[in-house]
Amino acid sequence: MREKDIENLIAEYPDEFFPNSGFRLIGQQVKLGKCYADIIFEDRYKRKVIVEVKRGILSRDASGQVMEYYGLLKTESPDDFVEMILCANIIPPERKKYLETIGIECKELGINLVNQIAQKVNYHFVDEQHRQEKEQEQELTTSEKIWIFQANPQRYDILNALADDEIGNFMHWEVNQHRSEITKGHIGIIWLSGKEAGIYAITEILINPQIMGEPEVEKRYWVDDADKVGERLRVKMKIVKNLLHSPLLKETIRANGLHNLSILKQPRGTNFPVTSDEWLKIRALIEK
Repeated sequence: MREKDIENLIAEYPDEFFPNSGFRLIGQQVKLGKCYADIIFEDRYKRKVIVEVKRGILSRDASGQVMEYYGLLKTESPDDFVEMILCANIIPPERKKYLETIGIECKELGINLVNQIAQKVNYHFVDEQHRQEKEQEQELTTSEKIWIFQANPQRYDILNALADDEIGNFMHWEVNQHRSEITKGHIGIIWLSGKEAGIYAITEILINPQIMGEPEVEKRYWVDDADKVGERLRVKMKIVKNLLHSPLLKETIRANGLHNLSILKQPRGTNFPVTSDEWLKIRALIEK
């Protein structure tokens, strides 16, 4: 799922995202002075509404860009009514509160909601066919050990990382628990915590845990600079199934006999064990 996919869906089907708004599309990527607006709508009162779209977690940098953009629009058109709506998959509460105090409305569009609307209107993601072709030869096998690797959206933007072609199918992940048990050949499950909690990728662990740095392309998705520095105990993993377009959400997992999954019972931490029986159920849900 690319940022352009979310923009296209909002532009083509505004009523799905903004019910009863009466938005009428004026254009996409419209030049306004020195800036380009992702989407411009006209509402039922003939006022222009500018919608800016950010994929993944709204970062500090992205917040600053939107604030600067909004300020430019206000400066260049002081007599015009300018309403701006900022959309992102995850918007940290403190950033939402600050942006809304300066007049920028914030709307969180979770991955699950975007996927549901895409299925409803039969929208095909730009990268979906290419991703499916790459994964056709990959099978979800079993293993002696299966581990969950948790991503906290307040610290790491895993949504954008999983969609980054430059990262591709290889990721590095910290090992903070079960250090002597996690080894090469085991299965890794990438789990996103928070509102959109669930399984977002299945991986194969390629090396035993070792002290190492992190590739620059992966570092960019840490929220705080402090997390970008230093070598830590990590594994390298190969993504064999990217579930960004169809994550296996926590509610579905609980409803299918997996309520005792370790991460659901005690969610604090980075690494969690999964039993062979639990993995068989998870694999069946993913393949289904």
